[in-house]
Amino acid sequence: MKLLPAFLLPFLLTVELKSQTADLAPSPIKSVEIHFDFGKHDLLPEADSTLASLLKYCRPKGSFKVRITAHTDSIGTLSNNEALSQRRAGAVADFLKENGVDPASISMATFGETKPAASNGTDKGRYLNRRATVEVFKSLPVGMVEGTVVDVKTGSPVMAEVVLHTKETRDTLQTDEKGYFKKTYPVGTVVGIDVFARCYFMKSDMVKALKESEPKKLELKPAVSGEIMDIDNLYFEGNQAVLKNFSKPELSKILQFMQTNPVMKIEIAGHVNLPNRPEVTETSWEYKLSVARAKLVHDYLLENGVAQNRISFKGYGNWEMRYPQAVSEEQQAQNRRVEIRIIEGGCP
Repeated sequence: MKLLPAFLLPFLLTVELKSQTADLAPSPIKSVEIHFDFGKHDLLPEADSTLASLLKYCRPKGSFKVRITAHTDSIGTLSNNEALSQRRAGAVADFLKENGVDPASISMATFGETKPAASNGTDKGRYLNRRATVEVFKSLPVGMVEGTVVDVKTGSPVMAEVVLHTKETRDTLQTDEKGYFKKTYPVGTVVGIDVFARCYFMKSDMVKALKESEPKKLELKPAVSGEIMDIDNLYFEGNQAVLKNFSKPELSKILQFMQTNPVMKIEIAGHVNLPNRPEVTETSWEYKLSVARAKLVHDYLLENGVAQNRISFKGYGNWEMRYPQAVSEEQQAQNRRVEIRIIEGGCP
């Protein structure tokens, strides 16, 4: 296996990062591939017509981005092949610019022989590897998701881990000494925010990336002995110890909370919805359901490495309903909940 010369690494890193611009849509609106003769970077006649088919997608100015990715076969040295792939990308870029494509919209990534599409052991495979891929993306305005993480009681900044997730991406950031974080997304992107910090309860929120935004304030409650935290969005099917599908990702958040606080001990408290009824007894079916809901969370943590001596579970029947006279589905959903109760915080 050939090793890439050290002098080429900075260049490859630069062009590859440049090609992954933040304002590109997740997938191209048009993509074509052209091929080259051995050792050549000149465009073949058929390449002209192939590239010309892209031009209608490259209007108007500022509404698109073009990414060119160029490659070679494995014949020759790594350095020569890298230089050849650069010339091939340049030839494609020159064609596009000569036909009115805005140069500022074009980015290039070149890889020489390092990313073959086929085996280099045959003439056909080497031909397929002598290629350039050209993709046109819709250009989207870039917005910002930013926030500050603070202690809910003191307002002091909190050093925290912030997980930002969309339908397509997931990123983990660390706040700075002021509790601040930020990341760019295409404007309008819906971004989930999950915050984890030692000695604090976790916090979740949802925002949209905006061109002009105020930092979102995320207030964390100290996780000290005797405190209780609702597990947001952990909802069950009626009369069952079965999570609603949209609630299943919440289990991994509870696990991360326990991993962030490695000596904390908790009780998982389960509740049922039984409004306008007397308190149930511990022999009742409803009470056993509240136990089963708490046990579901307990077992998930246990199966994922949390020590048995750090977690216990208990059912509370309908003894502590949020809405004893619940009428709406939203109120009933909050009655059938699970909470985390801190037994030992392990924090000052």
